Amino acid sequence: MNAGEIGKEAGRIFEYKLPSNWIARSQEDQDDHGIDYEIEIKNSDGKALGKDSVFKVQVKGEENCSFINDGGTVSHSIKVDRLKYYLSFNIPVILVVVDVTLERVFWVSVTDSDKIKDQVLDTEDASKSVHLPVENELIRRNEASFNSLLGAVTQCWDYLSLRGVKQAVENYTVIKSDKIDDIISDVGDALFKAYHAKLDQLLVNRNYPELYQQASQIFGSPLVPAKDRFIAVMYYSQAFSVSPYTDLKHEEVRERLALREMLVRIAREKRNKIYRLTSIGMARIELFRTQLDHLHALHISNQHFDSESFEFYYLNSETNKLYLDVCITLQKLIFLCNRLVRQGQLDVLAGLFVELGSLVLLFKTVHNARASEESIEFLERWFEQILLLTLIYVSNNEDYYKVERLYFMFAHMGLTDKEKQAHARKVTLDALPDSKDLLDFIDSRVEEMNEQQDFYELSVQEQKKFFIDMAKNLGMDPDDPENEFGRFVKMGLENYDPGEIVKTCEHIFVHYKPAGMIAQQLRMHSLGGGLIICLKHGHASGTGGSLAESYSRPNAPEPLQGFKQRHCDSCNDCSTRNESWKWSLKWQSEEVTKHQELLERFKFF
Repeated sequence: MNAGEIGKEAGRIFEYKLPSNWIARSQEDQDDHGIDYEIEIKNSDGKALGKDSVFKVQVKGEENCSFINDGGTVSHSIKVDRLKYYLSFNIPVILVVVDVTLERVFWVSVTDSDKIKDQVLDTEDASKSVHLPVENELIRRNEASFNSLLGAVTQCWDYLSLRGVKQAVENYTVIKSDKIDDIISDVGDALFKAYHAKLDQLLVNRNYPELYQQASQIFGSPLVPAKDRFIAVMYYSQAFSVSPYTDLKHEEVRERLALREMLVRIAREKRNKIYRLTSIGMARIELFRTQLDHLHALHISNQHFDSESFEFYYLNSETNKLYLDVCITLQKLIFLCNRLVRQGQLDVLAGLFVELGSLVLLFKTVHNARASEESIEFLERWFEQILLLTLIYVSNNEDYYKVERLYFMFAHMGLTDKEKQAHARKVTLDALPDSKDLLDFIDSRVEEMNEQQDFYELSVQEQKKFFIDMAKNLGMDPDDPENEFGRFVKMGLENYDPGEIVKTCEHIFVHYKPAGMIAQQLRMHSLGGGLIICLKHGHASGTGGSLAESYSRPNAPEPLQGFKQRHCDSCNDCSTRNESWKWSLKWQSEEVTKHQELLERFKFF
């Protein structure tokens, strides 16, 4: 074939590959010499998707493409003047190379390619080789291959927006007065789009301190448009939920609620229904989370008391009051979700439900123990229907992040109902066949998590974290120096692991005598009195404070010195434990049983 025939065949193959909603307009009668097509993408109703879905295409045909890098790259020679011309466009330009023999179509973005820009900068060569990755192949009826191209076009528009900011700033002195507002708006849109990209990058890289600083500067400025302040608060909130900058529970709760309140205020200013529904939903979810944390901790700790005791009746009454408040908050959230379904606002619903769904699963552990059968059945049915609807929606939209979060809930439900999980898996794979590995991983992870792990098998730090979280949710924050009960819990945590004392001698043992309502609520062995005992000689020293101080006070007056100074330093029977020995809760329990007869002597100590 001659060059003209190859070019015509390349155009035919390219047009044949395109999806039906990709409209290819020939540019032969336009002034864009060297540009073959303008592409515009429309939805199923025939409406254009907007500026980000419009771009230019230059199609080049090859009878046999030149493959390099072990077949991983297509190399195509093109004139430098032509490349410079493409780079001058204020609309994305995509170079397409067609192998007319194999009928394969490859593409590369020219507009934002640093490599192509470097190639044409200060060169005297007439032509340069442009490399097209073979993974950038357009395959007929393969939606993923075209979505990849569309993603590149979106990146080009972002690049052009930033380039436009620079040009506008450089040319600000020649802007006409009647165009200033439009220029400010356009420049602002591009500028804050860049800021949002930076916030997203900071979040992915887990650079939370800088994200907090950047986001607070954006949402704290009255010059920033409401929509951009709203997005900045969303990033700030997401970072805070992952890495709060305070250890105090009440400060964390207050900050979370304040951020959600800020979203509501900005949404009212914006006067946009999507923003308003999103902000209201997020605020109610945060209130639900705060109430649920306290409710769940009360519900669990209440089971630690004898069902005939006064403490049980009192705590059960308080738990029921809080349970009713939580039910009212959840009812409002159910009404909101149903409203979003009726209005077809499934994107807003999906964004809210990835957060709400996991909280509902936790709430069901309390609800199933306290509600009527009718109420339990209603919540179960509603939850499954909304969860399935949102999963289908995000699967069809190829939102892998939300698919992962939502399918995880179905996998959790599959522990008791495999049929529901199998159905959820099927509808997900029907829409996203490539998600099989992800779903397999989630299934196996949930199975691992469900394996009953003995509390004794957890590390000391994991055990302490369990008690810290429960104490915080019960209002006894050990990190808050102003919290009286929290200070008591903090002392218990400091005394939790007596390994540093016990390892000094195999005859030393620390016996705990937990007492009081807090100790019973938390079921933590080190809340209350502690007793340092010499199993060989019968020496003992008790304390309600720090075990470390009770064991060693070398600088105190002789009568006030610690157990070590009074008994161990002058003992000839001291024998340190093996270096590999480590204290554990399991070891502690076994030693208590082993020395039960001796420990009985100190029961009134």
